Amino acid sequence: MRIGLLGWDYSGIDPDGHHLVEYGRERGHETSFFTLEDMAYRPGPSGPTLTLRGEPAESFQAIINRCKLYGDDWQDRVERLSMLSNVPGVSLFDPADVWVTGYSKFLMAQRLAAAGLPVPPVRSVTSLADVEAACAEWGPVILKPSFGYRGIDVERVVDPVAGKETAEDLLSRFPTLVCQPYFPTEGGEFRIVVAGEATPLNVLKLPAAGSWRCKTVEGASYERFDAPDELVDLSLRATRAMGMTLAGLDILPTPDGYVILEVNPIPGFLALMGREQHRQVLGGVYDWVEESIAAKV
Repeated sequence: MRIGLLGWDYSGIDPDGHHLVEYGRERGHETSFFTLEDMAYRPGPSGPTLTLRGEPAESFQAIINRCKLYGDDWQDRVERLSMLSNVPGVSLFDPADVWVTGYSKFLMAQRLAAAGLPVPPVRSVTSLADVEAACAEWGPVILKPSFGYRGIDVERVVDPVAGKETAEDLLSRFPTLVCQPYFPTEGGEFRIVVAGEATPLNVLKLPAAGSWRCKTVEGASYERFDAPDELVDLSLRATRAMGMTLAGLDILPTPDGYVILEVNPIPGFLALMGREQHRQVLGGVYDWVEESIAAKV
């Protein structure tokens, strides 16, 4: 099978793209690496032809997508990925709509809720009055941009008076914010990595003393654990509902059960893996790709 790998870039900042290329060759596939910048339209006999490093996109049976959509040029990057997603006969894992939905907190909550999966209540806020109304209904709330990553600009507002400056700062930079109730995080939150149908890495993230953030860059610790079957099943169902092949899920245990905070198309924590676990990720991705292609034949 001829398989392309749409990678982050050539710098090696995301080495898993190159690992997927080499692993695909081990499994007997003809694999190639390229990025969104390598895409171009060229004249063809039936109209424009999309090329990838000079090769017709139609020459690939499948393309594994690990590209970068963030950045000042995100419109161009989404357009390029959308173009590739529309090439007839090529299976993209995963297409543009899946990645955009995975990047958007609003779209993600909508997709998961429609699938009957447990997500926190979500509302949009565009003013201090909206924040006050949310706090009046829920108490402490979380404010964050819909398109964000790595927990940047995610803030907790305990009450609208004490949190006025924080809310004003966010609203000055983002016209619409995602607002949801704050769930206590003292017991930590789970990060479950899903690769196809495999869950090779399960981590419990614990906030640093005196902090509510489960961010390792802010001192949160982590420990691996054996996830119970119900948590694995929930993670797989959420990943399938989002249409993702490879994902990292943030799931919070609450007195009322698990709550899915995010399903990230970039799973993170892969650097923590040993060789065996890392190959489970690579194998899980290729198992899913191969089985999906075989089912279409």
